[in-house]
Amino acid sequence: MNHSRAVGLLFIALLYVLGINACNESKDISLDDLGSDYYPLEIGRYSIYDVEEIRYLIAGFDTSTYQLREIIIDTLQNQNQTIYILRREIRTNASQRWESDSLWTVTKTNTYLSITENSIPFIKLTFPVNTSREWDGNSLNARSSLIYYYQPLTEALLDTIASEDHVRVIIEDIEENITGVDLRSEVYAKGIGLVQKDYLTQERCTASDCGSDLGEVIGGRSLKQTLIEIGYEE
Repeated sequence: MNHSRAVGLLFIALLYVLGINACNESKDISLDDLGSDYYPLEIGRYSIYDVEEIRYLIAGFDTSTYQLREIIIDTLQNQNQTIYILRREIRTNASQRWESDSLWTVTKTNTYLSITENSIPFIKLTFPVNTSREWDGNSLNARSSLIYYYQPLTEALLDTIASEDHVRVIIEDIEENITGVDLRSEVYAKGIGLVQKDYLTQERCTASDCGSDLGEVIGGRSLKQTLIEIGYEE
């Protein structure tokens, strides 16, 4: 065997070994490595939140505070896809009994996680989770396109979870202007799920019949939802 042929065979063998290693590495990548664990899904798992909600009205505003519990109660199959049923319950405070509020559903695939809220599906997360990704959160519904994107957190919201294992999803980022304001974001943490939700939408009066009230807030909503407990229902 001449020298050039030996070198050629050695090169081919090296490519073969590298190819096997590459395949093995790709097989070792799990959904958790892609960020699937930013929203764990297990029957019986629940999250409890403190919620402050303000409804803006022409006559003023209405403020309410309550607690919200989200618990995964069951699953169903649809075309080889597992759909998790999320029961939402509310109570005025910790001394009250939980009252059923609504049922949402959660679907997780290899590329996204969607939550159907009041029969409308929204893509909440996409995988892999990284700050260079953006997507249309309304691509599964009939609403106009709305771009969501990831934003890193420099300071952890949960002491037990590192800041780099938190991620903020920006849903809308329209600063206050003459017509109103629309700031919406959600924070997720690895192994925990949704940690915090911040929504602020305000509509301002811009019509000529506003008179001296031009620019006054005539509608909208503020929502602050903060995680206080996670666990499993026995």
